[in-house]
Amino acid sequence: DWYGSKTNFVADSALQDITAPYGGTYCLKLISRAAQAKRFTTLPGSITMGIAYTFTFWVRGHGSVRTGIYTGGSNNTTAYKYGSWMQIISSTWTQKTQTIASDTTSATAQFMFSVRSTVSDLDDLQFDDLQITAASTPTVSIHDIQYTTTSPYASPYNGQVVQTAGIVSAKTNNGLFMQSGVGPWSGLFVYDSAHIAAAGIARGDSITIVGTVSEVLNYTELRTIATVTKVSAGNTLHAAYSASFVNTTREDLEGVLVILNNQTCIDSTGNAAQGQWTVMSGADSTYIGGVLYKYKPAIPGTHYNVAGVVFTGLNGIYRVDPRDASDVYVNTAGINQPEISQISIYPNPVSSVLHIDNLEGVNKIEIYDLLGVQKQNISLSGNNSLIDIQNLPQGIYLLKMMNGDSVKMISRFVKQ
Repeated sequence: DWYGSKTNFVADSALQDITAPYGGTYCLKLISRAAQAKRFTTLPGSITMGIAYTFTFWVRGHGSVRTGIYTGGSNNTTAYKYGSWMQIISSTWTQKTQTIASDTTSATAQFMFSVRSTVSDLDDLQFDDLQITAASTPTVSIHDIQYTTTSPYASPYNGQVVQTAGIVSAKTNNGLFMQSGVGPWSGLFVYDSAHIAAAGIARGDSITIVGTVSEVLNYTELRTIATVTKVSAGNTLHAAYSASFVNTTREDLEGVLVILNNQTCIDSTGNAAQGQWTVMSGADSTYIGGVLYKYKPAIPGTHYNVAGVVFTGLNGIYRVDPRDASDVYVNTAGINQPEISQISIYPNPVSSVLHIDNLEGVNKIEIYDLLGVQKQNISLSGNNSLIDIQNLPQGIYLLKMMNGDSVKMISRFVKQ
């Protein structure tokens, strides 16, 4: 049942071996000493979308192996799904397990071993007693995926295929953040691009998703995505959790939307090309940005309120990543600005025209929705303003009052 059409081992590198098999008369020996992986696949068979296929096998020798599924088609990016690489250095048989969820239904699928960097000192890699079982995917909450209190704080579902659900709080070029509830253990990062794009996922969508729980630099993610389903769109986002964040691992806030209040900028030069900067609260410092949104150069010594999702970079250092301009603004608390304190905004709620009085020191007003999309930009020439908001959909909006690029005050109003 092997040597499927996607096998690219030559005959003398995929051998039936009789040297001390784990069980029975023979075992399989694979030789692939280059860094480029080679595939050893089954003959075609059927797979079903959303089903999790578990590979259980015995292995010994020296080299790297992962399991995989060829799901059909000619696109090498989407037609092959792989588990994580496992490094094997053992002269004795060891049982290994990997699970891969199918993102398609196909009658021409092939299961496989993918092997690279084998070494002759332990007779390359030998395999025996492979079983492939199919099972429906368990539904697990984001809280249960994330919750752990035991070092090294890996998810209890690490390496398992699960289905979970939540509301999208942020998007990146290669994934999204989803959340169910507010605060610790409520957020999760999903590493994917093709499935998210195909489903047309946007911030505020309620989604269900099937993928493999993975630990990347001790940061819990959902990877090797099988399916993404949009349940509904335009949902109210979960509120940002007020945190006093530190520049160390915070397992409980991974992927969570948080807000840091009254943080002092202490450095604006860190990885400036990506817009990264640093704030300090008490004795603790926190990196800001670097992935989702490039904030205009922060000003050292200035106090900021910063909202964003908790993420980690390649260096494994946790950070708060603002999503857009509305997530960062200057904190003016405690500063004597009488002209700001006298600003009057009415009526609120409002249906047609918003009145704003006593705007001394303000020369521009920007209006954003709660997704961070700018709806209006109004230049001012006096101390009072009437703003026509009849064309805005009903909802809650942020009103940002500015002098040049300096934010003087942020308020909210409700459009009826």
